[in-house]
Amino acid sequence: MVQSDETVTITDTTKLLGDVASLYLNQKFSDIALLVDDQKLYAHKVILAVRSEYFESLLYEDPQNTNQTEITITGVPVDALRTLLKYIYTGTIAIPSDVESSLQILGLAHQYSFTNIQTTIIKKLKPLLNLKNVCAVLNTANLYDLEELLQACHSFMDLNASEVVTSDCFSDLSQKSMIKLLERNTFVAPEIEIFKSVAKWCKIHNDVDDLVIQCVRLSSMTVVDIVSTVWPSKLFDCDKLLQAIAEIVGVKTKTSTSRGFYLLDENLATAEHNAEVILGTNTAWLLTGDGKLESKFAYHIIDGKSGIIVKLGAPSFVNHFKLRLWDGDTRSYSYYISVSLDQKNWRTIIDYSRISCRSDQVLFFNQQMTQYIKIVGTQNTINSEFHIISFEAYFKNNVPTTTNGIICPNYNVATLDKKALVIKGENPSALLNGNLRDGSSGCSWHIIGSGNLTIQLAQPYIISTMRLLLRDRDPRRYRYFVETSTDNSEWEIAVDLRNQDCTSWQNLRFKERVVVFIRITGTLNTANTAFHVVHFECPSEV
Repeated sequence: MVQSDETVTITDTTKLLGDVASLYLNQKFSDIALLVDDQKLYAHKVILAVRSEYFESLLYEDPQNTNQTEITITGVPVDALRTLLKYIYTGTIAIPSDVESSLQILGLAHQYSFTNIQTTIIKKLKPLLNLKNVCAVLNTANLYDLEELLQACHSFMDLNASEVVTSDCFSDLSQKSMIKLLERNTFVAPEIEIFKSVAKWCKIHNDVDDLVIQCVRLSSMTVVDIVSTVWPSKLFDCDKLLQAIAEIVGVKTKTSTSRGFYLLDENLATAEHNAEVILGTNTAWLLTGDGKLESKFAYHIIDGKSGIIVKLGAPSFVNHFKLRLWDGDTRSYSYYISVSLDQKNWRTIIDYSRISCRSDQVLFFNQQMTQYIKIVGTQNTINSEFHIISFEAYFKNNVPTTTNGIICPNYNVATLDKKALVIKGENPSALLNGNLRDGSSGCSWHIIGSGNLTIQLAQPYIISTMRLLLRDRDPRRYRYFVETSTDNSEWEIAVDLRNQDCTSWQNLRFKERVVVFIRITGTLNTANTAFHVVHFECPSEV
């Protein structure tokens, strides 16, 4: 009891809830009976209608049911309906531990618009998926268009495709479930095994308009498979089989899409995923993460023929590689990377064959489905070997903007963390360390008339802005110009301030271009003969 100066309020919600709960399946005051499997479940129209839009429409908006005292409910398990009615009357529900009962209640919760129950059951089911129940769960997800549960089932089936295809429950899939599953490029199992299971499914179910059998990718099989297994089944006409054989042997361009693994944010180039290095020298550490400068690095002779080939455990979708080039000194490398599904048809996705690179390489490109990755070095500025310390392959959802395989960064890549390096100039360590102090040791410099400040980025980037801080402890003025290059040989002017006095912060903009090297050349200091830069960033972060 809550008392105030003016009124007295009595709160008795506990008794109210108890009184309503006492009406659960109680014939007393009941004005409607739900007939399910020859059983009567007594209920009360007003309670059902208030708690569920479905029952409101059924009992009060459908003229046929308005005056009825009994309504037959079909296609609904009586235990599941009894459980849901208890929730309607009491506000609590006990989700059964077994998956089958949970799916029955999930179906009713969806039908009766109890989204909170639906969400709870989906959350419960996701970690319980296994080879025995995933097909039943997938059918339910497809029946009610439950996207979150559908994705969970597909992810589980992708990871266990070979086992799913040969499981006993595979034949229980609905036509809709079967089509959506087999259309996925990431559902990777031997195509002949997929065909055998689909053929078995077709004997049990009516494949309306042959929509399921059309999902089998004939050109992903061998000619022997088609002739010995598919042809005798008579599930495909001869023209389609001959077309597939022509694609397999290369007489006709392959039109069907191959299947490949899709693992988000997980390194596919590991022994755990059955990846291996099948070409190259001293490759034992390349995929382990244990590579070191001293001796644990893979390499090949730069001769136009050799390379390093990584074979992934299965055809997989990738859009991101990370590799570390040997970086024990200031040497640079050039290279290109190609991918293939069969080691016959190669597609070059990264071409830095004429671009100087060093240390960590962070590469993004358009999504590719591949099993073989070939890395070919084309130059080493010190000797004739191409050295890699580590290699990783990923599929990423969040990718930066790229142009022709070159990142267009919106963050400073001229940092020590990004493996940028000052390769020419005095006191080089000061320029990229992020310290903005201005003192005798706080800037990099060169003598005007001899030399320059040259920065090398780890890899090529698309750049159109830079920012630098000229020494500004006094009123001195500087003049300078900035050039860019991809190979430290051919240079292009980006900014020319040889005829303009400059002080302090310099925000520079120029035509977008591919940049690896930045050369800053001072031409005037009104205080002395040295050109001083305290800080440099590329692209500009302001």
